[in-house]
Parts: sequence; structure tokens; C-alpha cells
Amino acid sequence: MNEKQRRRRTCLDQMRRELAERQRRLRGGDPAGKVLLQLLALLSGALAMMPPIPMPTLSLPFRPARQPSSSIDEDRGPTAYAMERGLEPLDYASSRMRPPPSFRRLVKDLSRPRKADEARELLEARVPPAVVEWLRDSIESGDLWRLRMAARPGASDDEVIGSMLAAAQMWEAERQQVEPPEPEAPDDDPDDKKGPNP
Repeated sequence: MNEKQRRRRTCLDQMRRELAERQRRLRGGDPAGKVLLQLLALLSGALAMMPPIPMPTLSLPFRPARQPSSSIDEDRGPTAYAMERGLEPLDYASSRMRPPPSFRRLVKDLSRPRKADEARELLEARVPPAVVEWLRDSIESGDLWRLRMAARPGASDDEVIGSMLAAAQMWEAERQQVEPPEPEAPDDDPDDKKGPNP
């Protein structure tokens, strides 16, 4: 009996085993794959029975194509061309507003010859009227350190304006101490203008 149980495998046994394996593969031996295929078939069948879903329509405003530059009059430009034809002028990236430069940048620009005039105009437009005279005096005398002290790094615009107002008040007080008030001349007396009394 021992010898029957330990029977040697032959080529015929090997061929039977390969045949069984091949048939198992042909029948679809992967159960997860079978389930996935069945679910996919059910889903595609359900989608085929559904009514079609209407697609949302996007209504974009019609903008005519740009005309070649040769058809636009050279002396008037593309904006005038568009306005004459009732079209919206094209939006150019250069027309976007930039934020105003900081006070610190404007004070630095005062020492640059090419930007000094523009920086001076922008500074005078942004400060309160009480500071303008002090600002002009500081720029004309070349004492930019006073402006740099007022426009210190990291300070907000309100803080800079507040320190400029304080500096302008101190400057005004110093100026009044140095320049005594002018005495009235006797010629300006209103009693003398009446003439001699008879």
C-alpha cells in the first residue's frame, strides 16, 4: 500500500494538471473580476435607459474679431475706432491701476534726479495742507533726513502723516522763534491817514 500511495507522477499526470488549469482559466477563475464586470454591465445598462441630460448653455457675449492694424486709422488709434462702431474698447493690461507708491519709496525717489520732480508732486498731493510748507522747505534745503525720519520703515500711511504733522508743527514753532514778528511802521497807522485836524 505504501507503494501505491507514493506512485510516481508521469507525463500523463502532468498533462492532466495543465489541462485542468487551462480550463479553470477559460472559465474565469478570478471571482473579483467577474463581479466587477457584472457591476459594469449593470451600470452601463442603467445609464442607457436614462433620458438624456440637457447640457447647460453658456451665453458668452459676442465680440467681433480684431481688425488688422492697417484698417485702423493711425492718427486716432484702436479706441476711437471701436467707439465709432459702437464696440467696447479693448481692455489693455497697461490700463490697470497700480497702487500708489509708499511714502518711503517717494522719499527715496527725492534723491534720484530722474524721479525727484514726480516724487515731489506725489508727496505734496498726499500730505495734508498744513505739512506742505514744511515739506517744500525740507526738499529745497536738502534736509531729506527729516523726511526719512517721518517715513520710517514699517509705518502705516496714517503714522507717517502724523509724524509729518508733528515735525511740521515743531518746524513752524522754531521758525517763529527765529523770526520775531515785524513791528508796525508808523506810516501804517490808520489815524495818520485821516489827515490833520482843523
